[in-house]
Amino acid sequence: MNFMKRAFLYVSRKRGKSILLFFILLILSTFVLTGLSIGSASKQAQKNLRQNIGGSFNIDVNYSDSNPYYHEEESENEDGSSDLLMYSTEQVTSKMVENIRNISGVKFCDATTESLINFDKLLPFAGTVPLDESLSHCVKSIGVWRSEEQNFFTSGKIQLIEGRHILDNDIHKVILCKDLAEKNNLNLGDSLIVTNENGKQLSFEIIGLFHAQKLEKVGESIPTYDKIQNLIFTDIESIVELENSVAVQGFDTVKVTVNDPKDIEKIIEQVKHFPDYEENVYNIYANDEVYKNTAISLENLDKLVIGLLLVIIIASVIVLSLILTLWGKERIHETGVLLSIGIKKSSILGQYLIEVLMIAILAFTLSFVTSNMISGNIANTLLQQNTKNEKQQLSTQEDHTEMKSLDFSVSEDSESATPDIKLEITLPDILQLYTIGFSIIFISVTISSISVMLLKPREILARMS
Repeated sequence: MNFMKRAFLYVSRKRGKSILLFFILLILSTFVLTGLSIGSASKQAQKNLRQNIGGSFNIDVNYSDSNPYYHEEESENEDGSSDLLMYSTEQVTSKMVENIRNISGVKFCDATTESLINFDKLLPFAGTVPLDESLSHCVKSIGVWRSEEQNFFTSGKIQLIEGRHILDNDIHKVILCKDLAEKNNLNLGDSLIVTNENGKQLSFEIIGLFHAQKLEKVGESIPTYDKIQNLIFTDIESIVELENSVAVQGFDTVKVTVNDPKDIEKIIEQVKHFPDYEENVYNIYANDEVYKNTAISLENLDKLVIGLLLVIIIASVIVLSLILTLWGKERIHETGVLLSIGIKKSSILGQYLIEVLMIAILAFTLSFVTSNMISGNIANTLLQQNTKNEKQQLSTQEDHTEMKSLDFSVSEDSESATPDIKLEITLPDILQLYTIGFSIIFISVTISSISVMLLKPREILARMS
């Protein structure tokens, strides 16, 4: 009779022990599978969180003495006052922006330079702040790399409703507000004219019209050039040509939005290794505080689940080993008989292992149902506790800092982005359960049987007598 058949007959005969072992394995496998499913759900939640919140970093021209291209020029006005012009002759080029955009993981590149332009015969919407005559008809023109990736468009503050976006190879193209176009009887294909200081006229074709999703509040103090309806987007080459100054030779700021916040530091390092990037010329910093604050609870939950899994596995090995050791002592007579008739120890050990595995397969299969019943409640309890602890820590930090209002705003962002864990037991979880469960059983059966298996047949027979 082979050991497989002996194992089946033993399990069938010892129903009481088999049922007890079944419930023990069911409880252990339920907790293991619950831990695995929570861990998987936590990792998926972290991934979803990174995609939803996103992340970004800024590259700004360094306007300080540490920049070797930095200059200051003081000019005197007619009224006797003086103005200080600070600029850098080295700025972010379109080629550098293109190289950044081509990095894997970069979602948007919002490269901009702003300038106040007085377009001929263009009547802007009046602001509520009085301005000098020289500025009363000026509008803010934003020089962009690609308007489609500019923050006003990507954030949804404004929406292109007619025409097309400005591309990186466009020259003398503009996009303006639909309201401003209607006020000045302008349409797609029409031109805006600017006369520069030298008397030269430059023509700009209107290629797109946008709609402002939200206007300024009634009574809000705002100058004419800052009204969203007066914004005009154009290409960077046109801004450089209009300014005709060493102070404006490219972009002074670039906001790089990435797909996954965890890649920010890696992408920043890639940018720093560009041949046209100079350390002292630019300031580069990450904007990922919201993600970091929000992800803390999930990361802590992940660590907690790993810790609990280790505890469950170790406890399972100990409990199962003790039970099987106690039951093994009752089977010394059986072991001695099997050895006396020439059955090898490896075959006897295989029988003991198969006995437990047969019961384990049923227990592990049923644990899919029991784990589904309790995993949701356990996950929510753990996440709520972690979130509560993090809020308490943030609150404690706020009490010990002078910038309470800033900390509070970060805390609010974190709360608004508190993640949800959607539990779903997947095939990889089940495969991991069987792998971990069979490993626990193999170790436990080996530990419980080793004291008997090390004995010689004569010693076993002596114990039997």
